[in-house]
Amino acid sequence: MKKNIFFSFLILAITTGCTHKIAGTSNVAKEPEIKSGLNLPKGQKYTVENKVSTKSMSQMSGQSMESTADITSVYAIEVKDVTDNNYNMTNFISSIKMNMTAMGQNINFDSDKKEDMDGDIGRNLKNYINQPKAVVMDKSGNVIVSKQTDTSKASSMDQIEMMLKQMGDPEQQGYGAKMAFLPISKNFKQGTSWQDSTSGNGVTTATNYTIKEIKGTTATISISGTEKRDTKMEMQGMEINTKTTGKFTGEEDVDINTGVILQNNTSSDTSGTISVMGQEIPTTVKATSLTTVKPM
Repeated sequence: MKKNIFFSFLILAITTGCTHKIAGTSNVAKEPEIKSGLNLPKGQKYTVENKVSTKSMSQMSGQSMESTADITSVYAIEVKDVTDNNYNMTNFISSIKMNMTAMGQNINFDSDKKEDMDGDIGRNLKNYINQPKAVVMDKSGNVIVSKQTDTSKASSMDQIEMMLKQMGDPEQQGYGAKMAFLPISKNFKQGTSWQDSTSGNGVTTATNYTIKEIKGTTATISISGTEKRDTKMEMQGMEINTKTTGKFTGEEDVDINTGVILQNNTSSDTSGTISVMGQEIPTTVKATSLTTVKPM
C-alpha cells in the first residue's frame, strides 16, 4: 500500500503541473471569430521542451508528508504533409528526465542514459521514447484521435507508464502538438478575450485568454482558469480516487502568422483528497510549467 500511495502522490503532483494541457473534448464558450487557423509549412520540424516542477503536502495519520517532482519532456515534431484542413505529422518523445521524491523514496531517470533505459523504468517507456507516431491535427489545433482509450484502470500497466498517461495521454496530446500550437487570428487586437473549456477522463478545465500585447508578429496572451479533477485509477488491485480543485495563471507568446506557441509559463495551486482503501488523504499542490517551442 505504501508504494501505491507513493505513486499516487507523484501522479497527482505531476498531473496538476500539466493543468491546462490535459486532453479532452473542447467546448468554446465565447471566442472571437477566427478567420485564420494554423499555418505550418510542409517539411517544418519543431522541438518542444516542457519542464514541470511540483511540490505537494499531504496529511496522513496525523503526519505531514512532502513530495516533489521535476520532469522535463522533449518532443520532436515534423509536418510531413498538408491537406485542405489537416496537418499530417510524425511526432515522438525524444527524451524524458525525472527526479521525484515522496515518503522517503526517490526516483531518478534520464532516457539519454543507456543504463536508465535498460532499467525497470526505461523498459516500460520504450514504447514511447524515440518511437515515431503518426499524428493528424486540423488547422483549428484539434488532434484527431481515431480511437479513445480508457486510462482509468492500469492494473496491467507499470506505474511509471501510467503516470505518463495521466500527465496527458501522449496520443491524445498529439505527442507534443497541443503544447506547440494555438491558432490566432490576425484580426485579434490588444484586449481581445475568449474562453475555452475541456472535459475528459474525469478532468474539467475552463481557461480564459486575453491578448496582453502584440509586438510585431508575436502576441503575448494572459491565461487564467480553473480545473476540477475526479479520477479513479486501479493499481495492483487497489482503487485510488483523486478529487481536487485548482486555479492556474500564466502567459504565453504566440506567433500570429503560424500559431506556434513560442513560450508558455504557467503556475497553479490545487487542493483536494486522495482516497486509498477508504482512507482520505488531504493534499495541496503547487506547480510551475515552462514550455518552449523552437523551429528546427
